[in-house]
Amino acid sequence: MLVLLEGNADLDGVAERIRASGGRVAHIFPPSALIVEGVSELPSGAGIRTVYQSEIEEKALESLDTTARCVGNTWNQLLQDSRAVETQSVEGLEAALVGDALVPPPSEGTTASSQDSDRTPGARQTSEFFIGRVAVGIVMPESDGTGDPSTENWTMQERQAVVSQIAAALDWWAAREPRANLSFVYNDDVGEPTKTSYEPISRAHTEEHLWIDEVMEKKGYSGSSYFDKVYAYNNALRETYDTDWAFTIFVVDSSEDEDDLFADGYFAYAYTGGPFTVLTYGNAGYGIANMDAVAAHEIGHIFHALDQYEGAKNSCTGRAGYLDVENQNSDYGGCPLDQPSIMRAHVEPFAAGALDPYARGQVGWRDSDGDGILDPVDTTITLGAIDYVTDTIQTSVYTFTAAVLETPYPSPSHPSVTINTLESVQYRIEGGDWTSAQAADGAFDSYEETFQFTTDPLPTRKLAVEVRVVDSAGNVLTQTLATVSAVNPVDPILNTTLTRAELGDAQGLAETHVYRGRATSDVSIVASTYYRIDEGSWRLVTPDDGTFDDSAEPFSFAVAVDKLGPGTHRLEVYSVDGRGNVEPSPATDTFETERRPSKVLLPFIVHAP
Repeated sequence: MLVLLEGNADLDGVAERIRASGGRVAHIFPPSALIVEGVSELPSGAGIRTVYQSEIEEKALESLDTTARCVGNTWNQLLQDSRAVETQSVEGLEAALVGDALVPPPSEGTTASSQDSDRTPGARQTSEFFIGRVAVGIVMPESDGTGDPSTENWTMQERQAVVSQIAAALDWWAAREPRANLSFVYNDDVGEPTKTSYEPISRAHTEEHLWIDEVMEKKGYSGSSYFDKVYAYNNALRETYDTDWAFTIFVVDSSEDEDDLFADGYFAYAYTGGPFTVLTYGNAGYGIANMDAVAAHEIGHIFHALDQYEGAKNSCTGRAGYLDVENQNSDYGGCPLDQPSIMRAHVEPFAAGALDPYARGQVGWRDSDGDGILDPVDTTITLGAIDYVTDTIQTSVYTFTAAVLETPYPSPSHPSVTINTLESVQYRIEGGDWTSAQAADGAFDSYEETFQFTTDPLPTRKLAVEVRVVDSAGNVLTQTLATVSAVNPVDPILNTTLTRAELGDAQGLAETHVYRGRATSDVSIVASTYYRIDEGSWRLVTPDDGTFDDSAEPFSFAVAVDKLGPGTHRLEVYSVDGRGNVEPSPATDTFETERRPSKVLLPFIVHAP
């Protein structure tokens, strides 16, 4: 469903309510629109203006503001169940795509990752694997005629078409792997052109630095190179929208250009691993109606998938991606696999939803152990330093503090990083109910946390204390934190008194002993009283008023002595106060039981005379 929000609505709050109800927020258009999957109705709450669950008619679209209209067009595009595959001029397009996967230049003085101290992706690791939340900057340069002659001008209809096609390409990827939990958030000025003195379509693709540098500066981003400026933009999007990854799509207007090509014959290309891809509006004959297919191919490169069409001349043994996966579906070199795939660059694989297993692996979609969690987020959770202390007053109460850490899934070729965060820590005592622990900093929201919890007063015996940790990818660690031997303190001014009354049968033999007593504490309430016979199990006594809540509690209980064997028996009674203190010397009683005489009934026989 498409959800349009009120102008002052809390976008993140609405999105979180939807996720909590089991829905997936597929696309976010700040500040006021969401496209949602997986729920039949929205959770209650303020901020929602309009909800659409079917295509929006043209008349209704015209009534919306500019941003909402753009999102509405995107919504209509995504609702199309099938698409007419346009194959005009497909022959020869493969040659035009040769070299469309480019290698970004090395960073200048910036390490790829500061993983020695931080296991999260670094400033240049903006698209390591295609899993999680992704920020997408759609940037449309608009020539202003101050440098190159202006031959192209974006129309509202063209801009809306671009956003719709790119969203469809991203949706295509999300549909290929639900376990990737992909969601996309777009720049808040999506669809708005950015001025430049250059006319990009009239330039060679190698002159991209001219207009990209200028466009990024107009957006307020600086750096030693235009690549650094794009990385700065991507990282700003990632931080602003709290996403795992970010990349930019530059779309160059070519609606007035004869061949929809840059001056050197390029029309679509991307830098492997980011930070950006470049498309022309007309896509060299593919046309705007097929921009989704072209964009889907280029987005594969952003997340490290290699070209597989023959003209790219990529060998079968070439490796790529966080998981360093071979390219064994390449159409060059006689690879063992020969499957249709989006990385073979044609429109038909997009329409068919075709993605081969090697390209899947290169973007991080592999589940080696079959546990339902994709490898790059199948991290290892470990406990670090563990400490526990007893309370100074109630020494049977323990406070535990421990560190917990996510270890990234190791990459054979990239710095190992994780996007996982620890979501919850629970503890339990000796197999009891799970109880939530607290993050030391107030929230579980990082790959590394310190947690703590304080137990209730524990009984006097060895007890296993377990913890269960769950992270954002569904990884679970259950481990014994410690085994403690709670030793309860004693309170010399906690006292239980006891008296006994006997009940007997006609022969004077006692069948039941009724005990009456009183437990008192001078420093707290009496919290509980227990009794046992002959080292048996302790049994809880019920106070006369039904509740232990006073410093003096009368009680009574009965013991069925006729159920005991003959001999000497010992009864013990002790109490515990509200501070967890235990009475040092139980009240006792000793009594004897004898074997009861058996009654033999003889038959009474009457002889008839």
